[in-house]
This record gives sequence, C-alpha cells and structure tokens, in this order.
Amino acid sequence: MFQRCEVIIFVWNMLARGYFFLTGFALFIGWTAVALGFNMPFTWFANHSGPFFMDQFFIHFSWLAEWALIVVALSVAIITDWKRGLWMSVLLGIQALTVAGIKSWINAPRPIEINANLVRRIPDLEIHHWQAFPSGHTAVGFFTMGLLAICYPKPFKGKRIVYLFLAMIAIGTGYSRMYLAQHSLVDVCGGGTLALLFLQFGHRMGVKLNIHE
Repeated sequence: MFQRCEVIIFVWNMLARGYFFLTGFALFIGWTAVALGFNMPFTWFANHSGPFFMDQFFIHFSWLAEWALIVVALSVAIITDWKRGLWMSVLLGIQALTVAGIKSWINAPRPIEINANLVRRIPDLEIHHWQAFPSGHTAVGFFTMGLLAICYPKPFKGKRIVYLFLAMIAIGTGYSRMYLAQHSLVDVCGGGTLALLFLQFGHRMGVKLNIHE
C-alpha cells in the first residue's frame, strides 16, 4: 500500500513538470530501448499488440496528425496570440521541410522492408516501404500538442490533466505509426525528438525576439 502511494505521488509530480518533461521522459525510454537493441522487437510488439477492432481506431488516430492536429493547434495559437501563432506556423513548415529532407537523404527502410514476414498486414492499409526516418506524423503530433501546452493559459487550473492528455496524444501518435507498421521505434523517437527541439527553439527565440511573451 505504501509503495502504491509512492508511485501515485511520483506520477503526480511528473505531471506538474509539464508536457516537455512527460514527452521527453517517454523519448528517453524509447532511445534507451533502441540503444539496447530493442528497436525492431518493440516495433513488432506494437504491430501485433492490438485486437483487430483497434485497427480502424489507430488508422484514424494516425490520420489526425496529417491535418486535424495542425489546424486545431495553429488555430488556438493564433487566437491566443496571433504573433506567436504565425511564428509557430512558420516553424512547423520548416520542420516539415526538414523532415522531408532527412527522409530523402537517409532513405531508411520501413518495417516491411526489414522483415516482411513479421509485418501484420491491416486490410485496405497501404504500407510504405522507404523514407522511414524520422516519422513525420510523430513530429507533427509532438509539435502541435506541445504548442497547445504552451498556449494553455497560466491562470487556468487542471494543468496536470491537460499536460497528460496532450502528452498521451503525442505519444499515441508515435505508437500508432508502429502499430500500423509504417515506422519503427527509432523513426518515432527521431520524429518526436526533432519536434521538441524545434518547439523549444521556436518558443525561446520568439521570446528573445519579442515576438511573444
């Protein structure tokens, strides 16, 4: 009972540190797993982890990172502070170009090219074969949810729950890419890390240049 209370307190304190701490901690675990050689084992686990009725859920959940998350995050950012919103829109565009450039330059294989026999194929889902690293969907998920965390008004209560919700969407986006066998763990970690770097750089530069507070 005492240990259970300690775990609850630990998680509660983690939530207080905010979105960047939660997602950064998740990425640290992911990179550690990659370094220990669990890149593909974890990817195959994610791909085979869900019952078939979850397939459509993850297909649509992953699709959110193509447009919906972008529209929602940038709209909220522009409404709360139009200068910051426009500045972050530019950064998100630069991030997208950077991801595309790295994908083309490295041209890393996707899971189906690494071992097609282990890929669980989902009906009516087109699986890509190359340009895996980094994951663009994951980058969008981490960036847009981080932007919403930055825009969350300081006077409002419930920050812990909001940060947890946003972090779960970001991490869930990355997990969905492995579930759908579109990316491996290292691709997801790469996309998430790149997004947090862009977001932190953009936010701090915005403050330094007096674009926003």
